[in-house]
Amino acid sequence: MNSQKKFLIFLAFAMIYAAHLPAQQFNKKLSLRLESADAQGRAAIAVTSAQMPGQKFVIEIPEIFTLQKSGSGLFNYSKQVWKYSDRGAEMVLADAKYQYCIKLKLVGSKKIMGIKWDMSFTNNTDSSIYDLAAFNCFTMNFAPLFKDTKMERTFVYDSAGNKKLLKDIRKSQEEGKRNMQFYPASDGIDLTQSNWINQWGVNSDQYLTGKKISVFSTDEKWVFENRVNGKVAFFFNNWEQDHGCVHASPLLKNELHAGETAKASGMFLFKKIMSR
Repeated sequence: MNSQKKFLIFLAFAMIYAAHLPAQQFNKKLSLRLESADAQGRAAIAVTSAQMPGQKFVIEIPEIFTLQKSGSGLFNYSKQVWKYSDRGAEMVLADAKYQYCIKLKLVGSKKIMGIKWDMSFTNNTDSSIYDLAAFNCFTMNFAPLFKDTKMERTFVYDSAGNKKLLKDIRKSQEEGKRNMQFYPASDGIDLTQSNWINQWGVNSDQYLTGKKISVFSTDEKWVFENRVNGKVAFFFNNWEQDHGCVHASPLLKNELHAGETAKASGMFLFKKIMSR
């Protein structure tokens, strides 16, 4: 048997073998795993990935809903009960006045992995509520590759649309206050009208633009984005030794009328940096 025939036979067997291999052998998608951060399935969601060993992220979506004048906000996240599947998670929570629903969908490809979120909020009262925003928290306190207490790898966009390190954005740190900060968004809400936000006394006077807040990993292999698809109400960060979170808070509605439902969507996204 000549060499050409041997090669053709080898090629034929190789093609037959390849056809019977699982698709993931050739399409190695990046992927995240969601599970409860609590034994009862309540509250925060733990996020891990085989592609990032030793890194654990926690989502509180939302940690709370903020609105005008309210000092307590609406629906603390600790009452949530999530239903998990291999595709994501979802939950519904209601009281006598309001109801909200959230769906999380895992997405992935060879270069990205993330969580697409969709949220709806219904006002079942006979009065409007104002400046309704979701305080969506993505915590990196247990992810040493991403935690950025010096804010040297966390990026935002200033009022002119220029990309800036968060450490270079003006802050209002009153004496005795923790190292955290609310940043108003150019198309967002007036932070001074929210009693819940004002109680902390850490509102920056520098407006931000854009739809996201981003963090680069220390090994320069990943960039994380907390992204909103629609209007951003405000941004927030809390980089401390015992904390580590970034927020891009979607504005669901400036005025949510009685009986009306508002919606928002966005993504928690990890992008693989192929070369820098």
